[in-house]
Amino acid sequence: MARTPGMSGAEVTVFVAPDGNGFMRDIATWIVDAAASCGRRALLVDDRLPRPDGTINLVVAPHEFYVLRDDSDAEIRAAARCSVPICTEQPGTPWFNLAIGLCVGSPLVGDINATGASAIAREGFEARRLALGGVRSMDRIRDRVGERDIDVLFLGGHTDRRARVLAGLAPVLWDRRAEIRLFQFSRPIEGGEPGVVFGDDKYDLLARSKVLVNLHRSDDSDGYFEWARMVETMANRCAVVTEPSRGFEPLVPGVHFLEAPLDRLGATVIDVLDSEQRDDVTDAAYRAVMDEYPLANSLEPFLDDAAAALEGPDRRPPRWSMRLAARRRIVRAHRPPLLPEFRPHADLRNELYRQMIAERDHRRALGRVRALAEFGAEDHVERDATPAYATARPEVSVIVTLFDYADVVTETLASICASTDIDVEVIVVDDKSTDAGRSVVRSFMDDHADVPMVLLGSNVNRGLARARNLAVSASRADRVMVMDADNLVYPTCLRRLSDALDAHPDAAFAYATLEAFGAEPGLRSGMGWHVPWLCDANYIDAQAMIRRDALDRHGGYRPDGGVAFGWEDWDLWLRFAAAGEFGVHVAQLLGRYRTRAGSMIATANLVASEMRAELVERYPSLPWPETTSS
Repeated sequence: MARTPGMSGAEVTVFVAPDGNGFMRDIATWIVDAAASCGRRALLVDDRLPRPDGTINLVVAPHEFYVLRDDSDAEIRAAARCSVPICTEQPGTPWFNLAIGLCVGSPLVGDINATGASAIAREGFEARRLALGGVRSMDRIRDRVGERDIDVLFLGGHTDRRARVLAGLAPVLWDRRAEIRLFQFSRPIEGGEPGVVFGDDKYDLLARSKVLVNLHRSDDSDGYFEWARMVETMANRCAVVTEPSRGFEPLVPGVHFLEAPLDRLGATVIDVLDSEQRDDVTDAAYRAVMDEYPLANSLEPFLDDAAAALEGPDRRPPRWSMRLAARRRIVRAHRPPLLPEFRPHADLRNELYRQMIAERDHRRALGRVRALAEFGAEDHVERDATPAYATARPEVSVIVTLFDYADVVTETLASICASTDIDVEVIVVDDKSTDAGRSVVRSFMDDHADVPMVLLGSNVNRGLARARNLAVSASRADRVMVMDADNLVYPTCLRRLSDALDAHPDAAFAYATLEAFGAEPGLRSGMGWHVPWLCDANYIDAQAMIRRDALDRHGGYRPDGGVAFGWEDWDLWLRFAAAGEFGVHVAQLLGRYRTRAGSMIATANLVASEMRAELVERYPSLPWPETTSS
């Protein structure tokens, strides 16, 4: 706990969860700072419940503060009666609904957004808005020296909608310096997760940024204006470009921030970056949050209302709050489902998978026999190279595995050849395609004789893992960029990934956020390296730049076994994690991931639980979720 020195007057005690979302602690700290500016003694507490001791007790984010403790229902009801909760979540979300249940018995409820305060009042509570504004501790501009080195910043939890919108910005952001920081928020965010920053680190990041893009969480967000994010951004003179919102008063769109519909969002961001309008907006926004509407201005009358409410008659919560308390216990316990996972026709799916694997193995065996008869060897590989290949000294070897992608492989190769500021060689392995892929690549090589390229045509189908290992064995650079034949890179991708490896000499690989396009627009590889997240699900695509010696140390890609048809990448990342290796994430939109209606991953999903169990058994030292641990 921390106390502000040298203050007098009515004391304010601000409560916040010690192990909850660090963003809530930031808000609690702002309130303490603003209370001190009002001439009050202020205390931040995270190790006990509120008590009726004559102070003004404020509980920031009750849905975290109470849920993450082990107090009894009676103790929580007593704490609620002598405190005023400060709600921070958007109406309609599970967190908002949980907070409402934990406000029962409080004489007054506050919310940082007018929309939230209105929703709370409709539930029958006495509600007030605590309008957020600036405090001096969030202003890092005063001490900053030098140019802002980040053009565009996004900070927020990952949702499908945000991913789709951000993917649409890739065509205008790939050649800019962007920081697209996404994180999972299914559990409290404490600050050790990649992409997440709090306190001074966050304010420094905002002070380095020119434009912050703000996106609503979901289609039914109803234009919710995220006051906390907006205030700290404006306090650091970073321009805000947001979707149309409501509840922003007294701020004015076009004066303090810019609004743009989704179809104009990218163009608006570029306009702001490349014009003097940004200075006008950031200056006006800074004056508004720091001078005209600082947090102290709204906190003082709110504290007066809170003091009067707390001095009123004791309010006993109705008995139905016990039901909400029971729900709190269930959420806190993180108990597994009461019913087993619904997986219909498990035997049929297992048998279908086994038959598909048997058919694949039979085709490969026939292929080896044919190769032996025709070429005198089961593992015959044809080799073609461009004139530029022999003398090339590549910084990066880009490997492309090809199987039945004749219709799109030239797009992939063209994107690689368009890479800027880096010397590359391209190694294509055709894994016995049944279409014209090999001849398509040969034609591309004829048209690009000045590009160092080699085509390895396998006359047996090896499978993805062995095909990649063949390409790696032919590579000459100490950095290998792995590409699928239907994906693409933007021109800046390879240079920036290589720079990331230079900046992190201990990293085994580097990867960037990918714009998913096609059947399922969105993002891939959008979050930083975090082993607990990796154990939940594989969120890192194969499209990554890997150190050749890291692949050699760990035996390359594991050939088809129990883990096949799309899980080879996950197995490699888990093997790295188990060995203490790590990857570095470049939080920029630098590549494109093509999505199709069907893929080989769908085959693996027939037996996903069984394959996942195999991974858990293979890497038992990793922090697997309890429901999948052996």
